[in-house]
Amino acid sequence: MTRRELVIALSALVVASRSTSGAASGAATAQPSAAPIPVTTMNHVTLTVADVQRSVEFYQRVLGLPLVTTQGTERDWNAAAVPVLGIGEGPQFIAFSQGDRPHINHYCLGMENFDAADVVARLAEHGIEARVRMRADSDPPAEELMFSDPDGIPVQLQDASYCGGSGKLGDLCDPDDRPRTR
Repeated sequence: MTRRELVIALSALVVASRSTSGAASGAATAQPSAAPIPVTTMNHVTLTVADVQRSVEFYQRVLGLPLVTTQGTERDWNAAAVPVLGIGEGPQFIAFSQGDRPHINHYCLGMENFDAADVVARLAEHGIEARVRMRADSDPPAEELMFSDPDGIPVQLQDASYCGGSGKLGDLCDPDDRPRTR
């Protein structure tokens, strides 16, 4: 068999396999697939920094970002450990946590009509396991939904009105709305 005959034979095999697999893949694409979860905003980024106060002062001095609220942590919900700096008219923000290795802790996307249980089920349809944390420094506790992208980057989904504040949607942004004694 010459090289030319080999190339023609291999080409014929490729064409034949594509037409056979094309029918199979056409059938697969005809099946209903999980609907996308429509996000409408880039809500916030949480940065883990070496010195929280230094970072807050930097972002306030250089970018003029005001302190809009603080959050507790799972370690201590009553502590005002996580400063939240507002961006523009909000609800977008940057939050800061303390850590030995500065990095982007996670980012959050906002969506309309957020319902944590519904979004968990919709993510499961995409083969994605999500968890919902009840933030106990909120009254009622805010539901915060987290999952990982294919590279293991933590992603948070919240209502488009989420400002890191109190209330079920985390949309009550006045620091006075945040209970500090639980």
